[in-house]
Amino acid sequence: MNLVIEHKERLNKASKLMTEHDVSTLLITPGPNLRYLTGYKAKNLERLTCLVLQENELPKLIVPKLEKLAAIESGINEIDVEIITWDETESAFEKVNPPKNSGRIAVDSNMNSTKLLNFQQLFADSKFTDAGFIMNEIRSIKSNYEIDQLLLAGKYIDVVHRAIPSLFQFGDTEKSLAKKIGNLIIESGHESVDFTIVASGQNSASPHHEPGETVIKKGDVLVIDIGGTTHSGYCSDSTRTYVIGECSPDFQSKYEILKQAQELSIQAVSNEISAEQLDAVARDHLRKNDLADYFIHRTGHGIGMETHEEPYIVHGNKNRLKYGNAFSIEPGFYIEGKYGARIEDIVIKTGGKSVNCNNTTKDLVFI
Repeated sequence: MNLVIEHKERLNKASKLMTEHDVSTLLITPGPNLRYLTGYKAKNLERLTCLVLQENELPKLIVPKLEKLAAIESGINEIDVEIITWDETESAFEKVNPPKNSGRIAVDSNMNSTKLLNFQQLFADSKFTDAGFIMNEIRSIKSNYEIDQLLLAGKYIDVVHRAIPSLFQFGDTEKSLAKKIGNLIIESGHESVDFTIVASGQNSASPHHEPGETVIKKGDVLVIDIGGTTHSGYCSDSTRTYVIGECSPDFQSKYEILKQAQELSIQAVSNEISAEQLDAVARDHLRKNDLADYFIHRTGHGIGMETHEEPYIVHGNKNRLKYGNAFSIEPGFYIEGKYGARIEDIVIKTGGKSVNCNNTTKDLVFI
C-alpha cells in the first residue's frame, strides 16, 4: 500500500466532513490524530506544532523551526502539506489565518488547555468545538492497509501469549512475570509496550489490576491482558486466562460459560447489529447462567492507532457496526475475594463476516 495515497485520502475525507459539518478550520496537534492524517509522529512539546486544514487552502503544518527537518523526514511534503516554521520570538498561533467564513473551529480532542486558550484568545469571535466527531468518523472505518496492520499486531501479540507457559517459573511475582512478558512484546515485533496486566489469585477479580509483588502460586487463576504498538503505529490487545496447576470445577464451569459468551459475540458480528446489541449478546448469555452481575464493564472498545477508540461496544451506543470497524470482544466475570476471568480478541467487521486478529486458544491454559 502506498502510504502517500493513504494519507492524502485521509486528509480529503477530513476536508469533506468539515464542509458537511460547517467547520471552517480544523486544528490537529501532536498525537494519534496527527500521525493518522499525515504519518508525522511529532513530539508533543510546549511549543506549538499544529496541522491546519481550511476550506480551499493547501493543508499547513505550523512547526517550530527546530522541528522542521523532523517533519520533512516524516514525508509530510509528499502529501502536499505546506510546512510553515516559526522562531522562538514569534507567535506561533498568529501563523494560523483566521477562518474566512462563519464556520466553527474544530480542535483536536488531545489539544492541551494552554494551546486551546491561546487559539480562543486569538480568534475570539469564532465558535470552537471538539474535532472528535470528524476524526472518530474517519478513524473508526479501517482501510485495507489498516486492517493488514491490525492483523499483524494481532499476530505479534499471539506470539507472546503462546510463550507465556514457558516464561513462567515458580517463584515469579506478578511484576517479574510482567517484566518478562514486556520484553517479549518488544522482541515479537512491537515498537513499544502499552500495558501488561498480570493478575493472579484473588487479584484476577480486578480487571485493571497493576502487577505487584504477589507471588504466583499453585492453584492460582492468572488473567493476562497485554498490548503494544507496532512500528506502523497500530495497537494490539489480547487477554487470556491461565491456571497454575489445577483449578476448582466451579471455576472451570464458569469459564466454559464465559467462553461460550465470547464465541457467540464474535459470531454475531457477521449480522447487521448495533454496538449495544452486540454488547447484549455476551451479557444475555452470562445472565442465563447467573454470571451477568459479575460482568462489570463494556463488552469492547475500538482499536487502531490508540488502544481505546471508537466504536465502543456498550449499552447506549445505538450506532450500527460498519464494514471496517475494528474492536475488542472481551466479556469477563469478576467475583471479589475469589477469582476472575476474561477472554479478549480483536475483531474486524468486513462485509458480511468478521475477521479475528487473535488466534491463540481460548481454552483455559494450565501451566
